[in-house]
Amino acid sequence: MASVRIRCLNPLAELRSQGYPVELFDRHHADRYAAVVYSKVYDDASYEEALWLKSRGVRVAFDLCDNHFFDARGDSVAEPRRRRLVKMLAAADQLVTSTEPLADVIRAELRDVRPIVVIGDGVETRIAVPHAAAWRTWLRSAALRRLLATLARERSAGRTPLVWFGSHGGPTATGGMADLGSIRAVLEDVDTRHHVSLTVISNSWRTYRRTLRGWRIPARYFAWQPETFFAGLAAHTIAVIPIRVDPFSVCKTNNRLATALDAGVAVVADAIPSYEPFRGACYLNDWTNGLATYLANPAIRAQHIAEGRRIIARDWTNARIAAQWRDLFDTLRAVA
Repeated sequence: MASVRIRCLNPLAELRSQGYPVELFDRHHADRYAAVVYSKVYDDASYEEALWLKSRGVRVAFDLCDNHFFDARGDSVAEPRRRRLVKMLAAADQLVTSTEPLADVIRAELRDVRPIVVIGDGVETRIAVPHAAAWRTWLRSAALRRLLATLARERSAGRTPLVWFGSHGGPTATGGMADLGSIRAVLEDVDTRHHVSLTVISNSWRTYRRTLRGWRIPARYFAWQPETFFAGLAAHTIAVIPIRVDPFSVCKTNNRLATALDAGVAVVADAIPSYEPFRGACYLNDWTNGLATYLANPAIRAQHIAEGRRIIARDWTNARIAAQWRDLFDTLRAVA
C-alpha cells in the first residue's frame, strides 16, 4: 500500500540509515519508547493501546493522510469509522497530516486549537521488493518487455504514448480509474490531430475493461507491480491525471504528479491545492492546450520536467521529508 511505504517505511529507512533511534512499533519494546506514531490506523485495539502507552508516559502522535471524514458513498456505514477516528485524534498528543487542506478538515471536525504538523510525501524512486519466486519475476519482466516493445512500435508509427497510473478506486475514495471518463472526449479529439495511445497502470483489469470500453484511441492495461512500475512509467511521454474534485481529492498530496515528473514524464492534470507549487512545471486545468503543446513541442516538455525535478530536489525528496519527521520526533522526545 502506497501510504504505508511513503509515510512509514521510506522515512523510517532514511532515518535508520542516519543512525536515528526509530523502529517499527514493537509492543515488547514499549518501555524503551519516548514516542509512538500511529499512521492512519484507529481501530479500537489501537485506541486502547495508545491510551496504555500514554499512561506509561509515552507521547502519542497520530498521522492522517486521507480525508476519512468524507463519506464517499453517502450512507451511514461510514459513521462508526468517523467516531473511531475522532476518538483517536482526540487522544493523540500531536496530530500530523499530509496536506494543509486535510489539517483544516481535522480542525473543523474536532473544533480543536491544537497545532497540526503538516508533513508531505517524499517522492519514491524505487520500491523495496520482498523475494519473489523466479517464475513470478520472469512473468513480470516479460510483461514489461512487451509493453516497451509495443510503445517502441507506436513511436515508430508516429503515435505518442500517454499514461494514467494509480489505484483503480476504493470504498473511501470517490476517484480512481473512473476519473478517466472526464477526459475521454479531449483525448479522442487530440488523437485526430496528433495520434496518441493510452496505457493504464493500475490494479484492476476488470475496472480497466469497464472504464475504457468503446474508447476510440489505442489503449492497454499494464498491471502495477513494484518491480516494473517505474520503468513502465518512464517509457511514456505524458501522464494524464484527471481528478474529480471533492472533499476527498482536495486533501490529497502531490504524489502522483511529482512521481511522474521525477520519472521524466510531462504532466497534464486537474488542479488540487497540493499541485499548485508545480504550476510552472505542468499544465493544470488546461487539457486541450496542455496536451497539444506537449505533443507539438518536446522542448517545453523537457523544460517543465527539469523544473519539476528542481522543485522535487528542493522540497520533496525522501531525505527532506525524513528530516521533517526527525524534527517532529525530536520535539516529542524532548517533551517525553
